Amino acid sequence: MSSTELRIEKLNSRQLKLLEKCREEWRLNGLGKGQTDRVKAEAAIKAAYRAVGLAEPRVIVWLKSPWAGNSASRILESDIDWPYHLNTAQLEVWDAVWKQCPRQLEAISGEAHWKEVRRSLRLSAEKKVIEREGVLLEKYLKDQFAENMGIYIWHYLRSLAGANVSKKLREEAENQVKSAIEGRLSALAAEQIYHELVQPVHLQVWSYVAEPLKQRIPTMSGILAGPQKWQINYGLHDSSWLSYYDFVDRLGIEGTTPLKGLTDLARNAGWVWAYENLCIMTDRPLEVHRDNRFRIHAEDKMCMRFGDDWGLYAWHGVLVPPYVILLPEPLTFDLIESEPNAEVRRVLIERFGLENYLREGKVVKMHQDNAGILYRMNLESDEPIIVVRVKNSTPEPDGSIKEYFLRVPPTMQRAKQAVAWTFGLTEEEYDPLVET
Repeated sequence: MSSTELRIEKLNSRQLKLLEKCREEWRLNGLGKGQTDRVKAEAAIKAAYRAVGLAEPRVIVWLKSPWAGNSASRILESDIDWPYHLNTAQLEVWDAVWKQCPRQLEAISGEAHWKEVRRSLRLSAEKKVIEREGVLLEKYLKDQFAENMGIYIWHYLRSLAGANVSKKLREEAENQVKSAIEGRLSALAAEQIYHELVQPVHLQVWSYVAEPLKQRIPTMSGILAGPQKWQINYGLHDSSWLSYYDFVDRLGIEGTTPLKGLTDLARNAGWVWAYENLCIMTDRPLEVHRDNRFRIHAEDKMCMRFGDDWGLYAWHGVLVPPYVILLPEPLTFDLIESEPNAEVRRVLIERFGLENYLREGKVVKMHQDNAGILYRMNLESDEPIIVVRVKNSTPEPDGSIKEYFLRVPPTMQRAKQAVAWTFGLTEEEYDPLVET
């Protein structure tokens, strides 16, 4: 560190205000939605390759969701050579990838060679159609040629792609930056940035949005089923760790340039699967809906939807099957009881209404005193539901008294104890005469 480079011991008020602005920008970026700027995103990923000494990817393909990107990556790393092994959604990914590649592969192999490839594939298609149909029909020829071209291009991409370099793009660039900024921040200043900037962005962007995506994406069926590798650059969902270095740059500390490509990528794209010579890029979501605690949530549609109409359904952060959100007919007690997943069943109970669920279920009265009545309902493969039934201390305008069912922890044994818990008090501390 030269004598002109100052060391920051503790963030001052001006720097803390700058941190707040940076935090809000990266939070909004990570929760972003809308159209993707593919031109800027491609420039960003090329810069990220160059930053770690790699040549720019020779082929770039775009898909509309991280599920599609993951499917393409798994097809690429498999030995599938026939598209009919795939299910309908996977076949759409197969087609979407190869149809983007002819011009890019022509640029790599040369015009003359590519013309010869097309001629050979067409002759093969003509032969297959005649063998199958007895006559050369243009419609069948077109379909057979497209099938041959798709198979050829996927074989070519496998031989071209090379190793996955997603991890390299991050680790080597980050190590360069760490070395360049070493000594410019005290441990206290670095801790301030981590707790005031990185942690909040990580919670809202990664924990509440990206992590649910990671849970749902690997649910591959058929030939693509199997262990999941997470060799990915997460684009906009890398906002938390990138925010640290962006803020360091805003403090006037030099040396963060190697991460500029990944930073620009996060501002302009979704998830990316990077290989030595091939890059699979995906768009940002078109819609993201959250509750007031920033958890993904929507009551009547996908909480996160991408351009290919793949997405997530969630209820206050809990991933649920589509039927839980889209079910057209009213929920029933039997439907709830038939749901095998305990977490999903809790969501269904919440939607059905706890009071309705208890009225239709097998409820056991555990205890009764002046505070209310404590009930227990046993559930298969889940903890029991314990509720306390209480009366409102203030009559309604018509003189009636409203009753409420309040869910309490399974450890509650007495009604007064349960009511006290709802006020954050012990049974001994609770006095109904001062209840507000």
